[in-house]
Amino acid sequence: MKQSSHRLSMSSRRLRPKLYVAVSLMSIIPILICLNFIFPNSWLASINLKVNVALVIVSTLVLASAGYRTIKEMIDPVIKISYEARQIADGDFEREIQLKREDEIGELSASLNQMAHRIRENMEELRDYGEKTREINLEINKRVVVLSSMLQISNLITQNADLHQILEISVSKAMQIEESTLGFLLLAEGQSENFALKSVHGPRSVEFANRGITSIPVKPGEGLLGKVVSSNQLLILDASQPPSKSTEELQKLFFLTNMMLVPVYGKGKVIGIMGIGNNRKGFKYSNGDDELMSLFAKQIAIAIESDSLIRDVAKLQIRDTLTGLFNESFIRTRLDEEIKRAIRFQRPCAFVILVVDNFKEHLAANGTIASESSLKRIATVLLDGISDIDRAARFKDDQFALILPEKNKRQCLERAEEIRKKIEFIFSEEKDSPYRLSVTGAVTENPIDGVTASDLIVKAEELLKKAKARAAKNTIIC
Repeated sequence: MKQSSHRLSMSSRRLRPKLYVAVSLMSIIPILICLNFIFPNSWLASINLKVNVALVIVSTLVLASAGYRTIKEMIDPVIKISYEARQIADGDFEREIQLKREDEIGELSASLNQMAHRIRENMEELRDYGEKTREINLEINKRVVVLSSMLQISNLITQNADLHQILEISVSKAMQIEESTLGFLLLAEGQSENFALKSVHGPRSVEFANRGITSIPVKPGEGLLGKVVSSNQLLILDASQPPSKSTEELQKLFFLTNMMLVPVYGKGKVIGIMGIGNNRKGFKYSNGDDELMSLFAKQIAIAIESDSLIRDVAKLQIRDTLTGLFNESFIRTRLDEEIKRAIRFQRPCAFVILVVDNFKEHLAANGTIASESSLKRIATVLLDGISDIDRAARFKDDQFALILPEKNKRQCLERAEEIRKKIEFIFSEEKDSPYRLSVTGAVTENPIDGVTASDLIVKAEELLKKAKARAAKNTIIC
């Protein structure tokens, strides 16, 4: 009941029912005149009743029809405009009101059409803006991901991480540009024209590896790779580039349709080529992709240069950072100098290698800090047991070395034995066996065991191997 009454109340507010009411009201006046309720004793009273009634009925119908038609011509366009406006309001902005009139209704229709047209234009602009915004957001997200990868690589470089690890990560991260299916790095091999394949990543890397390619000849100025090397400029191959014979050869070499190749520049020349690519049809690289690739190439160049500098610095260093003793590089050079001096003055020169017994087990049981502390204690014993002209070094992780000029093998053996006993003594106080360390040593002498530093070192290492094979520990052999 409530719903039906609501519909009736709503329909009573419509224009069309009001039109019927207006027509009905227009018909009442002639009828009332006819029945003498209005204007009594008028001239109609003298006319025959039948004629009077017929005349009233005809007049009523004519007037009602004319009034209905006039009002309908006004109401129907309004009803149509109302319906069309409701459709537009519901989202049908392509709709257009078809009313060609010269009155206010026509102006209203034109205004609504104009409003709908402006709404359509605004909606199209919003759609275009939304699409552009989506593309910008995607591009920003891509840039953020790539830049965060570059930050990770920079951190590895500053931490002096392994060069191979840095190169592998750099190539894999560069593949994030345009979701590449293959990434690779070629580095120059010395002075030759061959570029070694240092890193390959991506789903298509298996196909590339199956060909067994380890290096690619690159002649400056010849072919596309040669042009990259000679010009030191980035090369892009995609749908925007016209095909050519050299392009097809490069695409066949790397199994790729689209590629971006960037030179790695360092030490005043091109030292490598990094590339990424995919096989999407009609693909074109976006603006800014070349800049990102260049940044990755610069990071690789920095990593290579940093690794080279670290190696050069390591050669210049003469001290072990943990123990303060001389390092292996210095002791080898110094031993050669002492042997030359000994030969010139016909004097003896002895060399000793001491290996810490069970050091790996000691490290596993006690940890890095405790193990480093043990190495420092051994280094202190070595320094206390040698003279001013002698030299002590940390030869390797768990090995120490001594150069004893002016001493023959017997004298050196006595000195090495004293050091061994001191080391055994300072660790004998430890209750747990993993803490009790000892050393096994080998003694060599010039010229009995050799006339170069390499000869004495190799001979000492051979003696240690024999001692290990016999399971001999905590002893000095010669």
